[in-house]
Amino acid sequence: MAQVLLDMAISLDGFIGRADQIDPGLYDWYFDPPASSRPVIDELVETTGAIVLGRGAFGMSEDAGGWEETPYDVPHFVVTHRPPPTPIGPVRFVFVPEGVQQALELAQEAAGERYVTIGGGADVARQFLAAGLVDELQLHVVPVLLGDGIPLFGGITVDRPMRKIRVVDSPIVTHVRYRFDPR
Repeated sequence: MAQVLLDMAISLDGFIGRADQIDPGLYDWYFDPPASSRPVIDELVETTGAIVLGRGAFGMSEDAGGWEETPYDVPHFVVTHRPPPTPIGPVRFVFVPEGVQQALELAQEAAGERYVTIGGGADVARQFLAAGLVDELQLHVVPVLLGDGIPLFGGITVDRPMRKIRVVDSPIVTHVRYRFDPR
């Protein structure tokens, strides 16, 4: 069964974005990677078999048409209580109004032996963490202090120890990967 990887870029003070939705550049390293980050990106693309994200990460407007491109040629499962019409385009979206557990089951079936990657939205990430559904956590720590914004870990308690399994450093981002101890 596919393992679950929560993969997020985060500021030094624990935010994954700004509350005003202005891009703080937390993913600049992904789109213009330093050489030391390229293997992390390549591994993520190669080992991801399905992606789960929230409605905000998909797009908030009712007429959101989906995405024109992504390096991930895998199904994207969007957890939402407000599914829009299914977009037509190169990225395969499946809208899941039943919640994270149903999204996980569908994504694991689609992913096969590759990872189900939780790739967007603090709310969905927190739901997966709080339910104990995450096997590995990969944070891309960007050396900026936002001071305020959307916290990744706010309001949840995860009572499972983790072990650091890798650190890859670069001048503009530090990639840290942890594995949760089995239950």
